[in-house]
Order: sequence, then C-alpha cells, then structure tokens
Amino acid sequence: MFKRNKLSAAAMLALGLTGLPVLAQESAQALEKVEITGSSIRRASAETALPVTTITAEEIQRTGATTAADFIGQLPTSFGGAVVSNNVGATGGAATANLRALGAKYTLILLNGRRLSNFAFGNNPVDLNSIPLSAVERVEVLRDGASALYGADAVAGVINFILKRDFQGFDANYAEYHGDHGSGGNSSIISGVAGFGDLAKDRFNVVITASREEIKALKAIDRDFAKTSVRPDLGINKASPRNGIPNLNFTDTNGNRYTAVNPLRYNGCNAPGFALVIRNANECGTDYVPFIDLIPDQWRANATARGVFQVNEDNQLIAEVLTNRDRVQSFYSPAPYTVNMVYPTNGRFYPSSITLPNGNKVTPTGPISGTWRTVAGGGRSDITETKMTRGLIGAKGTLAGWDYDTAVTYSKNEGEIFFGPGQYSYAKLTPLVAAGQINVFGAQDATSKALLDSAQLNGRQQSATSKATEFDFRISKEEIFKLPAGPVGVAVGVNGREEKLDQFSEPVLASGDVVGGNGPVPSVSSGRKVYGVFGELVVPIISKLEANFAGRYDKYKNDFGTSFTAFSPKASLRYEPMKDLVLRGSVAKGYRAPTLYENLRPFTTGNNTSANWSDPIRCPGGVPITNTVNPVNEYKSECEVQLDAATSGDRGLKPEKSRQFSLGVAFSPTSELTGSIDYWNVRIKDPIVAKSEIQVLSDPTRYAEFIYRYDPVNDPDAANPIKGSTNKDFPIAYVYLPQENTGKTYASGLDFSAQYRLRAGDWGTFGAQFEGMLFLTHGYQYTGVEKTSDLGKFKDFGAVPKWRHAVTVTWKRSYWDASLTNNYTHGYEDYTDPTAVGPDYPLVRKVSSYMTWDGSASLSPTKALKFTFGIKNIFDRDPPSSRNSLYFQTGYDPTYTNPIGRQFYGRVSYKFF
Repeated sequence: MFKRNKLSAAAMLALGLTGLPVLAQESAQALEKVEITGSSIRRASAETALPVTTITAEEIQRTGATTAADFIGQLPTSFGGAVVSNNVGATGGAATANLRALGAKYTLILLNGRRLSNFAFGNNPVDLNSIPLSAVERVEVLRDGASALYGADAVAGVINFILKRDFQGFDANYAEYHGDHGSGGNSSIISGVAGFGDLAKDRFNVVITASREEIKALKAIDRDFAKTSVRPDLGINKASPRNGIPNLNFTDTNGNRYTAVNPLRYNGCNAPGFALVIRNANECGTDYVPFIDLIPDQWRANATARGVFQVNEDNQLIAEVLTNRDRVQSFYSPAPYTVNMVYPTNGRFYPSSITLPNGNKVTPTGPISGTWRTVAGGGRSDITETKMTRGLIGAKGTLAGWDYDTAVTYSKNEGEIFFGPGQYSYAKLTPLVAAGQINVFGAQDATSKALLDSAQLNGRQQSATSKATEFDFRISKEEIFKLPAGPVGVAVGVNGREEKLDQFSEPVLASGDVVGGNGPVPSVSSGRKVYGVFGELVVPIISKLEANFAGRYDKYKNDFGTSFTAFSPKASLRYEPMKDLVLRGSVAKGYRAPTLYENLRPFTTGNNTSANWSDPIRCPGGVPITNTVNPVNEYKSECEVQLDAATSGDRGLKPEKSRQFSLGVAFSPTSELTGSIDYWNVRIKDPIVAKSEIQVLSDPTRYAEFIYRYDPVNDPDAANPIKGSTNKDFPIAYVYLPQENTGKTYASGLDFSAQYRLRAGDWGTFGAQFEGMLFLTHGYQYTGVEKTSDLGKFKDFGAVPKWRHAVTVTWKRSYWDASLTNNYTHGYEDYTDPTAVGPDYPLVRKVSSYMTWDGSASLSPTKALKFTFGIKNIFDRDPPSSRNSLYFQTGYDPTYTNPIGRQFYGRVSYKFF
C-alpha cells in the first residue's frame, strides 16, 4: 500500500509539491487525497522546518482576483512583480511574481509541483497569466529559497499552483466586475469544472476545467490622477518635445535664425487634438498620457484536463494537459519621428508665416526642420497573442517498500506580436514627409491623411517560442535504519531538462524600420540542457529535534559552447520542545545560471531610455548650453527627452550565487489561535541585471564610459561613436545599458502570520487571518562602489516599501458567508532625478501609504446554488501620487496599486450534479 510518510511529506514540501500540515487520510484508491489546512487553524505541532503559506480556492475567491497575476500581487510577500499595466508600450511583457522584491527571476513558479516553460519574449520568467486561476484548487507559497531538491535557482522562494483534482460532478460559474467610474477595467469571466470516475469504484478519475475572461481597457484620460504628463504638484513635466505640430528650426526672410520655436506657443500651445502643453518660453510639448492605457484590453481562454488511473492498490498513472490563450492590445504614445524631419519649401503645407511666442509673425524661407510626432495617426498600439501548452505523463506509488514519483513534462509558450493602429514605416513615411505631402503644421486634409495612413505598418512584427522538456524521477523511504531518537529517512532523485528559445523578428523589425521603435531587433535562437541530481536525509538527533540535510548538483550545457556546474546544499532544523511550539531554521546556498537571452541578446542601438533625461554635458540641469548645437543635429532635442540607448547580452556572464538562512518560531497558545514569526536573510553575489539608466544618468561623471558620443561634422551617421567622450560639441549617440554581473543584492526581513477561529454557536463561526512582511534591510551594490540601500525608497529597480500586510475577517452561518479584507502597503521615498532637484522638485518626497478595503458576501439558498456579491476598494481609494518614471503611466506607480477604483462584482455558481 502506498504511504505518504514523514520523509516524503518533508521532501515534497522542499520540492514545493505540497504544504503542511498534512493529515494522512489516504487510501489505496485515492493516493492524491491529502487534506491541507487552508483557512482553518494550523496547529504548531504540524509546522515544519520550512515556512509555507497555503491559500485555498475559497480564500482566493474572497480576494476578488480573477487572474493569477492579480492574486499574487495581493500577497504581502510579493513586492513589485510586473503587472499587465507595466507592459503598456513594452511589447511582449509578462506578468510576474517577485517574492522579497529581489526580482521576478528569483521566484520559481510551479504548476502541480513541476516547472513551466518561460515566457517566449524577452528575458521574462513564467507568465502568471498563462495559469488559469479558476482551475486552481490551492496555491502554496514556500517562503524559503534555494530549494536544493527542486531548483537551486529558487532563491526568493517557490509559488506552486495546484489545479483541481479528484473531483466528481459539474460546476459552472459566471462573474461580472463593474467599476464605479465607467466601463474601463470592467471584466467578465465564465468558468466550469467537470469530473467523473471514482478511484475507489471505477479505478479512474478525470477532471476537466475551462474558462474565458475579458477585460476592457481603462484609458489614462479617464482617471484624474493619471491623465496628464504635466504635474506641477509633483514638479514634473514629462511632455515630449516631439510634437504633432513641431518645435521648428527655420530662418526668416530677414536672415534671423530661430531654433525650437513652436508656432502655437504664443497662444499657450492651445491645439485641440494635438495634446500640446507648455514646455518653456519657446517650446510646446506633447502630453502623450491621454493616448495611453492604464489597463490594456485583454481576453484569455484556457482548458485543463487531468486523468488518474489506479493500476493497483499501490500505483497510479497520471496524465495532465493544459492550454491557455491570451490576447492583449495596448495603446501608448503616438510614434516619435526620430530621424531628421525637414519640410521642403515646395511642400503643399509650407506656411506663409510663423507666429513667434511674443505674437509677432515672421515669414520663413528655406527648409524647415523640427521634432515631429505622428499625433495625427493617434496612439501606437501592439497586439500580443500568446499560447501556453503543457502536457505531462507520469506515475507514482510504492515499489519494494520505496515511494516513487516520476514524470515526463513538456511545456511550450509561443507568441506573436502584431502591429496595431498608429505604427508607421520609416521607409514609407520618410519620402512623404520629405516631399511635403504630410502636414506637420496642423490638421491633415483628406489627401494627406490618406497618404499618412498608407505608411502604416500591419501584420506580424515578431514571433517567439520557448520550450522545455523535462524528465524527473525520485524515490523516498521512511526508514533506512534507526537511531535511538527515531528512524532515518532518505529521498533521492534525478532530472534532465532541455530548453529551447527562438525569437524571430520579421524583416521590418529586424531592420529597425519602425517609426519611434527600438531600432533593429535581431532574432535570437539557441538552447541548453540541464542535468540535476539531488538527495535528502532526515535525521532525528534527539527526541523532538530533527535535522534535514539536502543537496543538489546541477550541470548546465549551452548549445553555443559554454557550460556551468554547481553544488547547492541546504540544511534545516526543527525542534518541538512542547506540543504547541516549534522552533525552526535553515541555511542554504543557491545558484542561478544566466538565461539564454541574457547570454545571447545581440548588441542593438536605436532603443530609448524609459524616462526623460537631459544630456548632462550639452543640457545640464535641463538648460541647453550655447554655441554647441550643430545644424546636422538641430532637429533632435537633447533636453528632457527619452535619450537614445543601446543594449546587449554577454556570453561571458558569470552565474549568480546566493547564501541565505532563516530562523523562525510557530506557536499555538490556544486551540483557536496559531501564529508564526520567521526571520530570513538573502545575499546574492554577481547578480545579472541590465545596466540601470537611473544609475548611469544620475551620476554621468562616474559612469561616463556608458555614454557614447559622436562627431556630428565628421561622423554625422554616428558610425563610430566615442566611448566616454566629454566633448561639449558631440551629441549623445546612445547610452549603453548592457546585461552585466554587478556586485551584490541583499535583503532581510520578518514574516508574520496568525490565524484565529471562534465557533460562536448559533451566531456561526468567526475567523481572522493576518499575513505581513517587514523588510529590515534591502539594497544592492554595484561593482567598485558602496552599497545602496533602497529600503523604503524608490531607487534604480523601483520602489521597496518596508511593510505590506493583508488582514481578513470572516463569518459563516448557515447559508451565509461574509468577509472583509484590509490590504496595506507602506509609503516610501519617491523617485528622485538628482539633475532636476529645485524649488518645485524636492530632493526627498514621500509617496503615501496605499490601503484598500475589500468585502464580499455569499448566499447559498441550496446546496447547488451560490450567489456572491463583492466590492473591491470599498472606499474608492486612488493610488498615491508618485514621480515614478519607469513606465508610460504618470502620476502614480502601477506596480503596487490599482487604477480602477471602487469596483463591484457579482458571481453565481451552480453545481449541476
């Protein structure tokens, strides 16, 4: 008969396969039937040496989350994972988790205890939106890193999504979410789960789930706190100098030369339809924010199936299939025309006069140049469609007294990115502009608008596939021999994984022929093989004191010739001096090899910085110096603008290594109350990051070698850029932001958890649950410089609030079920551009804390029917104001907040049988 013994339970915990406490209520007919406490009280005597949080499907529903990304973003231990809003204007972005705010790449995402393929585009880990939340039975968060048994790259921890299993019947659900401020962000989801077959009677069980969700776009213009790039209250003006009606460079008939003069500055840049705002005494700027999405338009559909066949009393065969399709269309700023825009004297729209800022009119003569943007074509948009496919065939059971678990898993993430409206080709548009057939001085007429439309791009711009095929086999035995304090157990296993990455750019993207794009984007293709051997030993030292020793050896072999090997050990102790008290601790080393993309990303120019910056030499403090602008470059603004950037991977990157330890206590002073406190500490050596633009441009003297300039007279095409030049006559060719190993990353903190439940007779059952995380230290160190603490601050990699928590109170009675949840994120010091500090831009600014209340109530008039009504953000709290400049959104940070505001939702569930 198959047994889930003490060893295998501990091993599975380390593998991220299950959570504790575990009640051994399995039978030969139901090997998988493991009861895991979720919202019920966890007894301290069942706590393990490693801290695990288990969240049930019922608890997930109480959060009101509809996607895995929404749900993970509400966990107090997840700080700053990418959300869909972060990806507006960044094609091919994934939604990610970020335990401990160390970076998404350090959080290992599992599905039913095994890996998924990474997101196909860029350098992203697993996309959370590829996991169907409606099919999830529970989520287990291992809040301890460097899992020696499953993956030494799980430096920050493991999040394991367990899909529904061992289900009989058919349930259907439909939910609608409606905001209190219009339709933006509204969503609807329909889902169902069906199961048939009884393992005890029929020797098989099959569970099938399916769902479809649609989310409507929320436009920035529809939220007062995020509808403009001009925020005097924050001291920022992110309006771009590239406009639909440009800032012009020209000469009048009297021989006077004018530079960067907007013909509408005289009337305060009032130009309905062109979104112009005042930049300075002579210039107007484009307020791009009204064109962008805060939340893009989305839909996703998925289906899963899991079948179990009971071979005999002790053994099972298992098969799993998942497919998920996702479509996102995001709108962002109109395309900036970054090549030299010169309007000819014989152009159809050549102006007879230009009004100066003082109101006087002058007559231009000769060609007119300027900084143009395709505002007449509206905002740019991209359409990203992805598909996740995963299949598994496995077996588990008992043979010759050993428990075993083995499987072959295949997963593939594939995607396509298409040009949406507002995207243009330089090859098509440049001749039209050069011939004067496009109106750059005002609104288009029917002829010029048709010509402008003819230069639009359509079709596919990029496709990508990420594949992973893995075989794993592990065995365990509860007792291989016995010590005076108890039996010694063992678990050993092997796994082999093959990864493939293919990112193909269509010719238009590979050549850089996209107006306002990232320059040439070359294709990337390669693969690697990963082999691992791991083992675990459970040793009782004395009565109630147990040690767990584990180790993992990995070998990475890349198709392009490089290879890495590492041994990653882990040890933990669990001491139970009394029934209701457990002391625990662990120490481990972790290891993360460079990803294929980090190694192979080719060198490319033509990118842009995320934020607006001024050339530190030619425009210090945002004020251009005189007698430096060469006519060759006069069309190109060098003040408060997205600067040109370049990037690359590096085949010579070193693997990252980590050291970590934890100490904790779990206790249960009464039968109604349990709690735990855990201290953790993580240090990462040689972390791989893209060079930060904030780092380089906030201290351009120290990092001058990452700023390349060119000679506009002798090298106007910047074919031979000069590294680290400080010549004031040389404009910036690009800011170089490569993938690189830097000094270190570090973090430490405390996790708090408590649960309470009170049975109140006829009044029903009351419950409360508290989860919180406090950072004690957090920061990074670049090679050769002092440590930088970003604890409670917005620094190079975003904001790191010191504290987050979630508190939920529940009530159940008869047909009723109600809950109220408080979500809180502490405030932090805002982003600061040191070059912009002044009277209206203080050096230190505080972003306020963000607290929301969510509530829900359910009624079950029959066993089959359930109605749920809920409110997210009951008090309609807006996100706190922020000078954040990492994303297209302005005025707030989308990472920790939700721009929808108060949102009502209703759900109906029915069990047909």
